[in-house]
Formats: sequence, C-alpha cells, structure tokens
Amino acid sequence: MVEKKLITLACAVRILVCGACFLPPLPEHQPPPPPLPRLALAGIQSIRVSVTNTSESHHLDPLDLARAVTKSINEQANETGISAYDQRYAGDAVLAITVLSESATPSTTGDKKVSFLIDISATLTRQDGAVIWRETDAAYPFSYNLTSDHSEDAWQNAFLRTWLTNMLGTGLVHRMFHER
Repeated sequence: MVEKKLITLACAVRILVCGACFLPPLPEHQPPPPPLPRLALAGIQSIRVSVTNTSESHHLDPLDLARAVTKSINEQANETGISAYDQRYAGDAVLAITVLSESATPSTTGDKKVSFLIDISATLTRQDGAVIWRETDAAYPFSYNLTSDHSEDAWQNAFLRTWLTNMLGTGLVHRMFHER
C-alpha cells in the first residue's frame, strides 16, 4: 500500500515539475466580434420582387433576375422566416430592383477572361412606405473565362447570361440580409 502511495506521489511531483510548472502561458481568447446589424424585418413574412432594366443594352431579362432574387431569398427562408414572390403577388414588402447599366470588358492580358460590371439600384419598402433597405447605383463586378475572344459573344451565350443573372441575384440578397 505504501508503495502505491509513493508511486502516486512521485508521478504527481514529476507532472508538476516537468509539465505544469514550465508550460508557456495560455493564449488569451478574444471574444467573438459582435454580429452584423440585422435588417428591421419585424412583421415581414413575404417580399414581392419587382425588376426593371433601364440600361441601354437590355442584356439581362428582368423576369429572369426577379426569379433569381426570389430563389435566393427563398433559399434563406428557414434562417430569415421570409419568403419571396414575383411581381404577380402582393407581399408585406416590395423589393424594387432597377438595372442601370450592363457592361462587358474583355481582358487586355491576352487571356479570354471577360469582366462584367452591372450597376443596380434596389429598395426594400414596407407596405406602409417605410424604406427598410436601399442600395443606390451599386456596382456588382463579375469575371468569367470565355471560349471566344469577343465580349459581345458573352451576352449571346445563354448559359453565361443565366450564370450572371444568378450570381447577381445571390449577391444582391447577400448584401441585403448580411451586409449593412
């Protein structure tokens, strides 16, 4: 019995001398940053999405962009409690989006990358007229590697237009719900 107590005591002394006493200090943990301010969405359960395209080129279809934004809002419905509908339905609020300009610029470095810049304005308004969120003349840049050398071909490519519309819709909804 005495042997077991001596072994236990020796192990405890060894741990204290070799390990616990000579460890570097533990790092201080910083508290997590405060969450981003959320939109004042109390009382809103549905958003009607309305899109117009006033750009000179009219490359992006307003109905397709409305569908992309609606889809992106509905994908977050479990988190936000808000669903979205297209222009045919009323909602607790209206998200009015205007495409102001659309441009495609080919790369000057010799690769087949095209840079897109889409400027939009968007306003989320309650039924009582209170503006909840607004973005004025906001730039949305995108880039894509093409299989041809002409930027005009990019606008003729149905897959690329769909990709660009979906990226714009996702980016807009992300800004609206998560950035202030």
